[in-house]
Amino acid sequence: MKRQSFDFFGSVLLEVRGDGGRSTQQFYTMFDHFAVDDPEREPDVVVERTTEEPDLDAVLGDPSDHYGWTGDRFVVRNGSNFMTVEPGWDHIYVSPNWEPFLATYPVEFRIRQELAKEGRALIHASGIELDGETTLFPAWRGGGKTNTLLSLLREGAGYLSDDRLWVGTDGTALGYPLSVNLQPYNIRSFPEIEVGHDDFQDYVQDEVSQFIEMNVNASDGVVQKVISFLNERYLQENGREFTDVSMVFPGSQHVPESTVDNVVALRAAPNSTHVDIEEMSSEQMVTEVDAISYYEWNEVLMEYFLAYDALCPGPSFADKLDDVIEAEEDAFRELCEGVDTYQARIPRTADWKSDGIDREIVDRIESLSTRTQAPATD
Repeated sequence: MKRQSFDFFGSVLLEVRGDGGRSTQQFYTMFDHFAVDDPEREPDVVVERTTEEPDLDAVLGDPSDHYGWTGDRFVVRNGSNFMTVEPGWDHIYVSPNWEPFLATYPVEFRIRQELAKEGRALIHASGIELDGETTLFPAWRGGGKTNTLLSLLREGAGYLSDDRLWVGTDGTALGYPLSVNLQPYNIRSFPEIEVGHDDFQDYVQDEVSQFIEMNVNASDGVVQKVISFLNERYLQENGREFTDVSMVFPGSQHVPESTVDNVVALRAAPNSTHVDIEEMSSEQMVTEVDAISYYEWNEVLMEYFLAYDALCPGPSFADKLDDVIEAEEDAFRELCEGVDTYQARIPRTADWKSDGIDREIVDRIESLSTRTQAPATD
């Protein structure tokens, strides 16, 4: 059986077991930066591939979509795919095609628990260091987070992370260099990026997906909605290509830790044609990031943990999540009170290069340092 360990900041040791199917393969590629061989201690969390169907004593929900209890494991089922969990969430079993992120969030929750003790919080953001200043970009999905990162990397910025990172009450951010899941719109905006294909079928799938995305508007009608849904469900979702940032821009440097200067919340602005940045209060920033975190991982975790609490005897994991959320909110608020906070409105366009958005975002971010410089005195 394939096994690989991953060490997250010396706080949590994860072991992934098994191969075949997307449920474990994404862990191997996404967390590659944290891979370690022959760790000196037992893992804190195990994610293991399984084909053993759970035999349920209790079910909450429909026959094909439910939570359940076997007597010694908590079960989450979505159709033919399932995840089973030993009490305590230390050992997670996933069927071969279980959605990987739905197992990633509980693993990251364990990391969040440990780092919250150190005054750190996980936020959905990219982060860069350019000209001696570190800027973080919290954003909703589709807000321009990855394209902003790629635009700044091309200008020589160092990177902390593409998708999420850790901020602290000490004013620093820890890099979390997960492999980047490049989408067709990222590649169109940066033609110098070359994405390899495993085989001819993979190539055709990618080409068809890009054609649909560019030519089909889901708001036009029922047929268009169906085509867009099938594209997202069967072409894009199953065709995730995780790439190391250093391979996308070989000259880029990973920044393990840096003191934060600016936090810029990215918002998609469909009716705008230019990038616009304005000041944002620290409390507004905290509220926005709270909402993003709820959407990205806290909502699904709370549902899992409430169902778990209802079925599994022992301490409440919903209460544990509440404690972490509160600690993370306090940590992020403290960081924001000591840095400059902004909101950026990003035009929603398929090709940043052709529309000049890549150059605009670089210019706007470079201008932030001049905004905060004290005026010269005679």
